[in-house]
Amino acid sequence: MELVPINKENTWTRDSQFKVVREALNYWFQIAALHQFARLRLELDVQLSSPLPSGPKIFAGNHPTTTDPFFLITVLREKTRVMVNADIFTKPVIGGLMRRSGHIPVDKKNGFPALEAGVEALQRGDNVAIFPEGALSSLEGGIQVNRLKTGAVRMALMANAPIIPVGLHLPVDGISTKTMVVGGEEVISRFYFAGRYGITLGRPMWLHGDVDDRELVRVYS
Repeated sequence: MELVPINKENTWTRDSQFKVVREALNYWFQIAALHQFARLRLELDVQLSSPLPSGPKIFAGNHPTTTDPFFLITVLREKTRVMVNADIFTKPVIGGLMRRSGHIPVDKKNGFPALEAGVEALQRGDNVAIFPEGALSSLEGGIQVNRLKTGAVRMALMANAPIIPVGLHLPVDGISTKTMVVGGEEVISRFYFAGRYGITLGRPMWLHGDVDDRELVRVYS
Protein backbone atom coordinates (compact mmCIF):
# COMPACT_ATOMS: atom_id res chain seq x y z
CA MET A 1 0.00 0.00 0.00
CA GLU A 2 1.44 3.37 -0.98
CA LEU A 3 1.57 5.98 1.74
CA VAL A 4 1.52 9.61 0.77
CA PRO A 5 1.94 12.69 2.97
CA ILE A 6 -1.33 14.08 4.22
CA ASN A 7 -1.97 17.79 4.11
CA LYS A 8 -5.61 18.52 4.73
CA GLU A 9 -6.81 22.07 5.09
CA ASN A 10 -8.52 22.74 8.41
CA THR A 11 -12.02 24.16 8.18
CA TRP A 12 -12.76 25.95 11.45
CA THR A 13 -16.50 25.77 11.77
CA ARG A 14 -18.23 26.54 15.04
CA ASP A 15 -18.86 22.81 15.56
CA SER A 16 -15.22 21.90 14.98
CA GLN A 17 -14.04 24.62 17.39
CA PHE A 18 -16.44 23.33 20.03
CA LYS A 19 -15.16 19.79 19.52
CA VAL A 20 -11.54 20.89 19.96
CA VAL A 21 -12.33 22.78 23.16
CA ARG A 22 -14.42 19.92 24.59
CA GLU A 23 -11.70 17.41 23.75
CA ALA A 24 -9.03 19.56 25.41
CA LEU A 25 -11.12 19.97 28.56
CA ASN A 26 -11.65 16.21 28.79
CA TYR A 27 -7.96 15.55 28.18
CA TRP A 28 -6.63 17.92 30.83
CA PHE A 29 -9.26 16.89 33.37
CA GLN A 30 -8.09 13.30 32.99
CA ILE A 31 -4.45 14.38 33.24
CA ALA A 32 -5.25 16.15 36.52
CA ALA A 33 -6.81 12.95 37.88
CA LEU A 34 -3.80 10.91 36.74
CA HIS A 35 -1.43 13.39 38.41
CA GLN A 36 -3.28 12.91 41.68
CA PHE A 37 -3.11 9.13 41.35
CA ALA A 38 0.61 9.24 40.53
CA ARG A 39 1.32 11.55 43.47
CA LEU A 40 -0.40 9.18 45.91
CA ARG A 41 0.62 5.77 44.52
CA LEU A 42 3.72 6.03 42.35
CA GLU A 43 7.34 6.96 42.90
CA LEU A 44 7.91 8.56 39.53
CA ASP A 45 11.48 8.99 38.37
CA VAL A 46 11.62 10.97 35.11
CA GLN A 47 14.95 11.37 33.32
CA LEU A 48 15.34 13.75 30.37
CA SER A 49 18.36 13.12 28.15
CA SER A 50 18.10 16.50 26.42
CA PRO A 51 15.58 19.34 26.10
CA LEU A 52 12.56 18.35 24.05
CA PRO A 53 12.24 20.17 20.72
CA SER A 54 9.32 22.47 20.13
CA GLY A 55 6.53 21.40 17.82
CA PRO A 56 4.86 18.02 17.35
CA LYS A 57 6.78 14.93 18.44
CA ILE A 58 6.37 11.16 18.42
CA PHE A 59 7.00 9.46 21.74
CA ALA A 60 7.87 5.81 21.08
CA GLY A 61 8.30 3.54 24.08
CA ASN A 62 8.52 -0.02 25.29
CA HIS A 63 5.36 -1.49 26.78
CA PRO A 64 5.75 -3.63 29.93
CA THR A 65 2.23 -2.97 31.26
CA THR A 66 -1.24 -2.05 30.07
CA THR A 67 -1.13 1.07 32.25
CA ASP A 68 1.94 2.56 30.50
CA PRO A 69 0.06 4.98 28.20
CA PHE A 70 -1.60 6.69 31.16
CA PHE A 71 1.60 7.09 33.17
CA LEU A 72 3.52 8.39 30.15
CA ILE A 73 1.09 11.17 29.29
CA THR A 74 0.92 12.10 32.99
CA VAL A 75 4.50 13.41 32.91
CA LEU A 76 4.27 15.17 29.54
CA ARG A 77 3.43 18.86 29.56
CA GLU A 78 1.94 18.97 26.06
CA LYS A 79 -1.21 17.34 24.73
CA THR A 80 -0.33 13.90 23.45
CA ARG A 81 -2.64 11.53 21.60
CA VAL A 82 -1.97 7.88 22.40
CA MET A 83 -2.35 5.14 19.81
CA VAL A 84 -4.23 2.30 21.54
CA ASN A 85 -5.76 -1.05 20.59
CA ALA A 86 -9.14 -0.21 19.04
CA ASP A 87 -10.87 -2.90 21.11
CA ILE A 88 -10.21 -0.85 24.26
CA PHE A 89 -12.47 1.87 22.83
CA THR A 90 -15.41 -0.54 23.03
CA LYS A 91 -15.18 -0.75 26.83
CA PRO A 92 -17.99 1.30 28.43
CA VAL A 93 -15.90 3.45 30.81
CA ILE A 94 -12.30 3.51 29.65
CA GLY A 95 -13.39 3.53 26.00
CA GLY A 96 -15.52 6.62 26.52
CA LEU A 97 -12.66 8.41 28.26
CA MET A 98 -10.27 7.55 25.45
CA ARG A 99 -12.67 8.75 22.75
CA ARG A 100 -13.55 12.02 24.48
CA SER A 101 -9.86 12.83 24.97
CA GLY A 102 -9.01 12.36 21.29
CA HIS A 103 -6.80 9.28 21.51
CA ILE A 104 -6.33 7.14 18.40
CA PRO A 105 -7.76 3.61 18.01
CA VAL A 106 -5.55 1.08 16.23
CA ASP A 107 -7.15 -1.84 14.41
CA LYS A 108 -4.54 -4.61 14.41
CA LYS A 109 -5.99 -6.04 11.20
CA ASN A 110 -5.81 -2.70 9.36
CA GLY A 111 -3.44 -0.16 10.83
CA PHE A 112 -3.50 2.35 7.97
CA PRO A 113 -6.43 4.49 9.30
CA ALA A 114 -4.60 4.86 12.63
CA LEU A 115 -1.38 5.78 10.83
CA GLU A 116 -3.28 8.39 8.84
CA ALA A 117 -4.91 9.76 12.01
CA GLY A 118 -1.50 9.96 13.70
CA VAL A 119 -0.02 11.95 10.83
CA GLU A 120 -3.03 14.28 10.82
CA ALA A 121 -2.63 14.86 14.57
CA LEU A 122 1.06 15.70 14.12
CA GLN A 123 0.28 18.09 11.29
CA ARG A 124 -2.24 19.83 13.55
CA GLY A 125 0.50 20.33 16.14
CA ASP A 126 -0.34 17.57 18.63
CA ASN A 127 2.13 15.00 19.91
CA VAL A 128 1.55 11.30 19.37
CA ALA A 129 2.57 8.43 21.66
CA ILE A 130 3.00 4.96 20.20
CA PHE A 131 4.25 1.61 21.47
CA PRO A 132 6.01 0.14 18.41
CA GLU A 133 6.12 -3.44 19.69
CA GLY A 134 2.39 -3.65 18.97
CA ALA A 135 1.96 -5.78 22.09
CA LEU A 136 3.18 -5.97 25.66
CA SER A 137 6.92 -6.36 26.14
CA SER A 138 8.30 -9.75 27.09
CA LEU A 139 9.10 -10.21 30.80
CA GLU A 140 11.33 -13.25 30.43
CA GLY A 141 14.54 -12.47 32.28
CA GLY A 142 13.36 -8.93 32.96
CA ILE A 143 11.71 -6.44 30.62
CA GLN A 144 12.68 -7.27 27.04
CA VAL A 145 11.75 -5.30 23.91
CA ASN A 146 10.10 -7.34 21.16
CA ARG A 147 10.63 -6.78 17.43
CA LEU A 148 9.39 -3.30 16.53
CA LYS A 149 6.77 -2.51 13.94
CA THR A 150 7.26 0.36 11.49
CA GLY A 151 4.39 2.75 12.36
CA ALA A 152 6.49 5.24 14.35
CA VAL A 153 9.08 5.51 11.58
CA ARG A 154 6.44 5.93 8.88
CA MET A 155 4.71 8.72 10.80
CA ALA A 156 8.03 10.47 11.42
CA LEU A 157 8.89 10.43 7.70
CA MET A 158 5.41 11.46 6.57
CA ALA A 159 4.96 14.30 9.08
CA ASN A 160 8.62 15.37 9.37
CA ALA A 161 8.38 14.99 13.15
CA PRO A 162 11.14 13.74 15.48
CA ILE A 163 10.89 10.50 17.41
CA ILE A 164 11.57 10.71 21.15
CA PRO A 165 12.67 7.25 22.38
CA VAL A 166 11.02 6.39 25.71
CA GLY A 167 12.26 3.79 28.18
CA LEU A 168 9.81 2.58 30.83
CA HIS A 169 11.30 0.84 33.86
CA LEU A 170 9.55 -0.77 36.84
CA PRO A 171 9.99 -3.73 39.18
CA VAL A 172 8.50 -6.77 37.46
CA ASP A 173 7.39 -8.30 40.77
CA GLY A 174 5.01 -5.36 41.27
CA ILE A 175 3.01 -6.14 38.11
CA SER A 176 -0.46 -7.67 38.46
CA THR A 177 -1.65 -9.90 35.63
CA LYS A 178 -5.29 -10.29 34.69
CA THR A 179 -7.13 -11.99 31.84
CA MET A 180 -9.59 -9.70 30.08
CA VAL A 181 -11.97 -10.14 27.18
CA VAL A 182 -11.04 -7.65 24.44
CA GLY A 183 -12.62 -7.81 21.01
CA GLY A 184 -14.23 -11.13 21.83
CA GLU A 185 -10.88 -12.72 22.72
CA GLU A 186 -9.21 -13.39 26.05
CA VAL A 187 -6.00 -11.40 26.38
CA ILE A 188 -3.44 -11.08 29.16
CA SER A 189 -3.31 -7.57 30.60
CA ARG A 190 -0.75 -6.28 33.09
CA PHE A 191 -1.37 -3.55 35.63
CA TYR A 192 0.94 -1.55 37.88
CA PHE A 193 -0.70 0.54 40.57
CA ALA A 194 1.95 1.33 43.17
CA GLY A 195 5.72 1.63 43.54
CA ARG A 196 8.70 2.91 41.60
CA TYR A 197 8.12 3.78 37.95
CA GLY A 198 10.91 5.18 35.83
CA ILE A 199 10.50 7.07 32.56
CA THR A 200 13.52 8.00 30.45
CA LEU A 201 13.02 10.39 27.53
CA GLY A 202 15.87 10.01 25.06
CA ARG A 203 17.42 12.37 22.54
CA PRO A 204 15.24 13.37 19.56
CA MET A 205 15.75 11.33 16.40
CA TRP A 206 15.15 13.12 13.08
CA LEU A 207 14.65 10.71 10.20
CA HIS A 208 15.06 11.50 6.51
CA GLY A 209 14.15 9.53 3.42
CA ASP A 210 11.32 8.11 1.35
CA VAL A 211 8.52 6.48 3.34
CA ASP A 212 7.93 4.11 0.41
CA ASP A 213 11.50 2.76 0.71
CA ARG A 214 10.68 -0.39 2.70
CA GLU A 215 14.29 -1.31 3.35
CA LEU A 216 15.04 2.15 4.75
CA VAL A 217 11.92 2.07 6.94
CA ARG A 218 12.92 -1.34 8.33
CA VAL A 219 16.48 -0.14 9.01
CA TYR A 220 15.16 2.85 10.96
CA SER A 221 12.78 0.57 12.87
